[in-house]
Amino acid sequence: MKKILFATTALAGLAIGGAASADIALFGSARLGLGYNIQNNGTLDLEDGDVNDDGVVTSLKGSEDFRAISRIRWGATMTGESDSGITFGASIRADNAGGGGTGPTSASGQIEGNVFVSGAWGTLTYGDTNGADEQHVGDASGSYSVTGLGDLNETPFISNGGGFGDDRISFANNPEARPTVRYDYNFGGFGVSASTNRNLNDIGVGASYTLDFGQGSVTGGVGYYDFNEFDTFVSGTPVTVRGGEQWSVGLSGAFGGFSAGVVYTAASSESAADEASGDLDVLNVGGAFTLDAWTFGAFYATVLTGNGSLDAYDGRDAYGASVQYDLGGGATVNFGVSQTYGRDAVGDPADALFIPEIEDGTVADFGIKMDF
Repeated sequence: MKKILFATTALAGLAIGGAASADIALFGSARLGLGYNIQNNGTLDLEDGDVNDDGVVTSLKGSEDFRAISRIRWGATMTGESDSGITFGASIRADNAGGGGTGPTSASGQIEGNVFVSGAWGTLTYGDTNGADEQHVGDASGSYSVTGLGDLNETPFISNGGGFGDDRISFANNPEARPTVRYDYNFGGFGVSASTNRNLNDIGVGASYTLDFGQGSVTGGVGYYDFNEFDTFVSGTPVTVRGGEQWSVGLSGAFGGFSAGVVYTAASSESAADEASGDLDVLNVGGAFTLDAWTFGAFYATVLTGNGSLDAYDGRDAYGASVQYDLGGGATVNFGVSQTYGRDAVGDPADALFIPEIEDGTVADFGIKMDF
């Protein structure tokens, strides 16, 4: 039934007729600066770990030093419109071209970039895109650092990998999640979505409503994701993740220069011996204040419940603060500092599913971000 639903939607959306117009535009971004205790991508720099007598790493520690950080990315966005008024398009970064459904992913499918068609009936999107739950619930705001510092303010949606930045919850890295297929329909202040994965056997749904008033707005969203069993890797060991579900709810608002949001998620997978499973409940809160060219932000995230294979994260939290100054023309000066989650060791070093400890650490960056 799931396969029939999404296949029918896709065929209806692709009947677009001849193209009346088309356009290709380049986009890009770059950054440079200094980082503390991080790798070039902003995640915790893990070095100088403790090793036991059997040669097993039992504790991973940050290197606690400064380094130069820089990066450049560019890509292309293609859009068009058919004679009947249906719009269509695609977008991908150049560094992700190999995951666009050709080359290494020609057999497995598109895992980078996205392709869409849109009309009065809604929008259909394929590729590296949000699941329906993430589309309407989203993340807590408050991170304006140069690199993102591991994006610890982001919600761990299983439909989108479920990671905690440098403290990866790798049980949720489903190799069959991409290309995601999502259908969106908006009317008035309401929005609804449905999504599935490459094999059309996972189902996600989401809905939200935005109320606009005076100088502000409030948005409330809910999401649900039902996922099937899949094979992945935990600490380099192949494991099977049993099927499960994730509920999520979020509330965000803005008034004048203030903005804030809170997101709660509850995920679980069925228990089974020697397989990755467990419960994960996470609360994220964030906010920001903008005054002229300055923006100040802060966030807090905590794992309310983590058990089973996720016991390593039970009770862990992360938090951070950042500031941004807008130089104009697409350039900003950014500074951020965060405390990472870390994780406890789980299991015995002789077990295949042993998870080594990662101590929480302070990470920071400072520099200039550029959008073109």
